[in-house]
Amino acid sequence: MGHRTKGSDIYVAILRHRGGRYNAASGKPGRVTDHDDSLDGLPMDAAVDAVVARTGDDPDAIRAALERVTVDGVVRHEAVDDALAHVSKVVSTPETRVENAGMLIDDAREAAAAVDHLDSVAARLDDFEERHAAVASRVDGLGDRLQSVISLANESDAIYETAVEIRQLNAAANSAQHTADKLGVDAEELEAWVRTPDRRVDALDDDADAVAGFIDGVEETLDMLAAGDVDTDVDPAAVGFDAALRHRVSRLLLDDLRAEVGDLHAWPDPSPDDAHGAVDTVALAALDDRLASLEDRWRSISDRFDGRPAVGWQDRYGDRLADFESALDDHAPPVDWGAVESLLGEYRPETDDSEST
Repeated sequence: MGHRTKGSDIYVAILRHRGGRYNAASGKPGRVTDHDDSLDGLPMDAAVDAVVARTGDDPDAIRAALERVTVDGVVRHEAVDDALAHVSKVVSTPETRVENAGMLIDDAREAAAAVDHLDSVAARLDDFEERHAAVASRVDGLGDRLQSVISLANESDAIYETAVEIRQLNAAANSAQHTADKLGVDAEELEAWVRTPDRRVDALDDDADAVAGFIDGVEETLDMLAAGDVDTDVDPAAVGFDAALRHRVSRLLLDDLRAEVGDLHAWPDPSPDDAHGAVDTVALAALDDRLASLEDRWRSISDRFDGRPAVGWQDRYGDRLADFESALDDHAPPVDWGAVESLLGEYRPETDDSEST
């Protein structure tokens, strides 16, 4: 597959931009030009006041930006040069992390060669490719942004603007690095459970614990509503709607677990030349039984919803529930549980009870 991004020499080349001088021995850009900037030599407080008067920007944001271009509390041109040298190194780091993530994806794909026809494996490998391409594109763009910042530093009266851009570029580079690192961790995790499927069975058992807790919460809420055990300042209809939302999510999570277990049932026995491991059929059968029990409980709770409890949430929230169910259709197995949690948070009513459950 050969995941590779542009070489780090691009950043050296950028620092050798027109009008600038690059000190190869120190790895720092030379003083880019002679400025006549009104901020040069001002103490921080005075510099912040001057920028507020000129731009109207938030003083705290101004101070955070100017801290990168100060020496002993005084704004200095030479500090801009140092900040540019630092951010150029920060920008180069995500490139290495993207390359590393690409190699880890290659390793995972190689280990999964005999099982990549299974949906749970194929979907993850495809997701890795898409995420890798996206973060690689972000990293490629960092070089262009760095060149723009260095060009901006050539302009007079631009210390503050340059400092703002340096701060934003630093944040963008750190974000890209975090994204690449997370991708690498996910690829390593896939390779690990492909080589040792028992790890996946254990993880799915932990996920079943989470779904069981979800189902417990819905059942407790219905019991509370049936008993009329609701505080006077809590809307029972909103509580009932919240329980219905969580009930729908628990069904999706059960479907996700069932799909993962189905793939493990279809897991081929490894040949001597295969990198993937064998599934513990006894542990898998136990997980099957557990999911069957959870599905029985879910259906029992569904019967209670179909009985239309007297809190009347359907009349008020039926359309919103239908919208939520439509949105859930976009989250087919393998499910990104974090994304579903975020979606649930968007639809949940604001009640004290929904917060506690």
